[in-house]
Amino acid sequence: MKSSARSGSASKAPLCANFLSWLLVRPIFEDQWVLPVHDRGLIRRWFRWYEAHRMKIALDDIAVSRPIFIISLPRSGSSMLQDLLCAHPSMAYITNMMYMFSDCFCAAEHFRKRLQLDARGERFLRDSVEVGAGSPADPVGLWATWLKQDPFALEYRPCHITDFTGAEIAAIHDAIRRVLWCFGGANRRFLCKTPALLPHLLLLRDLFPDARFIHLVRDARQNANSMLKLHRLCHEQWQRIRARRPGMPDRPTFVPYPRLAGLPELIERFGADDLRTTAHLWNEAMEFIQAVRPQIPENQFHEVRYEDILARPREELTRIFRFLDLPEPAAGTIYHTRIANVGKVHHQNQYGGFETVERICGPTLRRYGYA
Repeated sequence: MKSSARSGSASKAPLCANFLSWLLVRPIFEDQWVLPVHDRGLIRRWFRWYEAHRMKIALDDIAVSRPIFIISLPRSGSSMLQDLLCAHPSMAYITNMMYMFSDCFCAAEHFRKRLQLDARGERFLRDSVEVGAGSPADPVGLWATWLKQDPFALEYRPCHITDFTGAEIAAIHDAIRRVLWCFGGANRRFLCKTPALLPHLLLLRDLFPDARFIHLVRDARQNANSMLKLHRLCHEQWQRIRARRPGMPDRPTFVPYPRLAGLPELIERFGADDLRTTAHLWNEAMEFIQAVRPQIPENQFHEVRYEDILARPREELTRIFRFLDLPEPAAGTIYHTRIANVGKVHHQNQYGGFETVERICGPTLRRYGYA
């Protein structure tokens, strides 16, 4: 039986669906991080063999039609919005189980469902958000592989469709078609969010000409502070993982901010763990979106503020479903349970430095309606 997680330390043991979940999935869940770090070699080899020799994955009749991308800075509420939208019966998405076994995710997802492999608990971010093996992932590493990006490099490296061969583009589409297959194939819409994609909005437009983009904005005063918290917690979690598993290789410091053009200079000037860095990054991100927005067809771009979703969740989600050409989920579904819980949190953050953020972001804050 599955139970809800409680807020608290990330080291608290996750709740498991059954003994196999405890044995196989729990250690991976405990090592949750931005990138998968726990290599369950024997399980992975079994999944690879099973997918190659026992599964009939038919993709011929599956098309990547009107995929949906949530574009935002980190800590803008994109996980909340993704969870709400993924409750729609038409959605398909990369689960955490798929992300853990990205080279054999069809088999991994098959066995997750068949054997009820699951472990649930609070994210390592300690923000009262419960996740499990079947929850929608933030697949930073997958997109880094697909777009030939180094997730540890800070430099802005713009990608263009001409940087990819036809075979590489087909491989990205095929991977997403496999995600759709895991959810039943036909009539499913692929949905994904990862803030790392923000600088690559125009590339996504070219890779998926009929895509729909939801730009989610959060007040810079909260967002800049929360990005700092994310940076610190990512570092702390990596240290915990290394302490539990001394054999883990050392890695460069990971900075969980989108690779916008000004990022290296900001880190050189202020450091990654500085409110001025994240405030300037917020400003640059909003300016970047405003610059490229005219190049996205109007019917493929929707902008919404996080605070408006909190204040009017049903109204704002109705607008989003209308933009996506999707009916609202029927009454009694998990979607309505989730939307009823929007805005309910079990922790409070003590943020500050608002005057610093206002000095840096003032005009852009006002443009987005933040007093």
